[in-house]
Amino acid sequence: MKHLVLVVPPTMENAYHNLQYFVAIVPPIGLLSVAAAVEQVGHRVEIIDADAEGLTFEEAILVIAEKKPEYVGSTTMTATMDITGRFYRRVKELLPSVLVIVGGSHVSAEPESTLRDNSCIDLVVIGEGDETVVELLQALEEGSDLSTVPGIAFRKDNSVVVTDRRPPIKSLEHLPMPAYHLLKSERYRSYGWNRWVGGYRQPVGVVFTGRGCVGRCNFCAAHTVFGHGVRYFKLEQIIAQIEYLVNVWQIRVLYFQDDTFTANRRMVTDICDYIISKGYSNRLEIMVSSRVDTVYMPTLKRMREAGVRWICFGVESGNQAILDRMYKRVTLDQTRKAFTMAREAGLFIAGNFMLGHLGETWQSAMETIDLACELDQEYASFAIAIPLPGTELYQHCLDNKIPLPSWNDFGSVNTPPIPLNQSLGGEERLRLREIATNRFFKRPLYLYRIFTRMHFFAVLTDFVRMYLAVRRETAEKRF
Repeated sequence: MKHLVLVVPPTMENAYHNLQYFVAIVPPIGLLSVAAAVEQVGHRVEIIDADAEGLTFEEAILVIAEKKPEYVGSTTMTATMDITGRFYRRVKELLPSVLVIVGGSHVSAEPESTLRDNSCIDLVVIGEGDETVVELLQALEEGSDLSTVPGIAFRKDNSVVVTDRRPPIKSLEHLPMPAYHLLKSERYRSYGWNRWVGGYRQPVGVVFTGRGCVGRCNFCAAHTVFGHGVRYFKLEQIIAQIEYLVNVWQIRVLYFQDDTFTANRRMVTDICDYIISKGYSNRLEIMVSSRVDTVYMPTLKRMREAGVRWICFGVESGNQAILDRMYKRVTLDQTRKAFTMAREAGLFIAGNFMLGHLGETWQSAMETIDLACELDQEYASFAIAIPLPGTELYQHCLDNKIPLPSWNDFGSVNTPPIPLNQSLGGEERLRLREIATNRFFKRPLYLYRIFTRMHFFAVLTDFVRMYLAVRRETAEKRF
C-alpha cells in the first residue's frame, strides 16, 4: 500500500489578512472522513493542515516534498481554487511523479475546467470522497481502467473524461469514525465570539450528525458534494465521536457543523439526553446552525440544558420578495418567531445576512439591515452574495454574460463584489456592507446588552482588536 498525504493549503492570509484572529480554524472534517476510509483499507495517510500549523506556502510544500508520498490531495472551494493550483504546481516541481487528487464543491461543479486549467491536478473527485477515493486508489494500484470508477474526472488522450456520477452514500453507518488521531487538537480554535461566553475558544471539536440540507437555496453549492436532502449517521457513531473529542482531545467547544442541526428533532433530543447523562453539558460550549423554520421550543430548551450556547440562523434577507427569490422557503414572521424562541430558551444567537442577491435594491438591502438591528442577537455577519459554480446565481451570470473574475476573487471578505444585476454596483454593495456593520455593532442598546450578558473584558478586548484590525485593513487597501 502506498502513501497518501491530504493537505489544507495555506489560505488564511490571502482571505482574511488582518482579520485572521477572529476566524475559526476548525478540524478539516471532510479530509478526516476520507483519511479514515483510506486507512481502513490499509493505506498510510497523513494530514498537513498548513493554516492550523502556521506553515507558509513554501514551508508546507517542503514538508510534503520531504515525505515523498505517491498521492496528495485537497478539498477546495471556489475562492481557494487559484491558490490550490499554484500550490500543486510548485509541489509538482519538487515531486514530478506525485499524483494530485482534488475534491470539494468547486471541482464537483467544474470538473472539466479544473483539469483543463490546472495541468498539475491529475484527478478530480466529484461529490462525496469516502468511497470514491478508496476505489480510485485501488484502481491505481491495480492499473485498472479509471473510467470504471464512478464520481471522478481525469485526462486521457488530451481530453477530459468524466465518469458516471456516484450517488450520495445511502448508509452512512458503514463509514468509519473521522481520523481525528491524525491531527493535534491544540492547533484548532473556534470563532472569536465564542470567547465572549466561556472565555475560551479551544480546544474545539467538529461533528456532523448527517450530511446534506433540507433547504434548496439558490446561492448554496453544498449540494454539488452532498446532493439534496439529508442523510443521518447512527446515534452510536455520533456518540463515539463526542466521546473521543471529550476524552482524548479534551475539547471545551463543540461545533455540530450540520447546515440544519435542528431538522431531526428525535436525533437532537437523543444527542442532548446523552450529553446531559454524561455530565458533559457542564464543560462544553456547544454551537449549532439552523433554519428558522425547523426550531421547536421544547427542543431548544433541551439543547440549552445540554450545553448548547450558540445557535446560528441563516436569515439572509429582511425583504420577503428577496427571500422568495433565494428559494429560502421561510417568512419574516418565522424568522422573528425563531429568534424569540431561541432567546426565551436561553441561547445566544448569531444571524447570517446576505446583501446583493438577485433583485436586490438599495431599499431592500436597507430592510435587511433594519431587520438585523431589530432582532435580539449577540452577533451578526453580513456577506455579499457570491455566484458560486453549481448554483443558480452562477448560471445567471453565464446566461446574462456578466463578467466573472478569477476564482481568487470569489471570496466574501477581501475581494471586490461580483455584480449580479444592474440595480447595485460593486461600490454600492461594499458601502451597504459597511453601513450594516457600523449600524449593527455601534448601537448603544446592542453594546449595553453584549457587555451585560457576556464576559465584559473578553468582549471589550475583542472589540478593540477588531477596531484596530479594520483600521489596518483600510489603511493597507488605501495605499
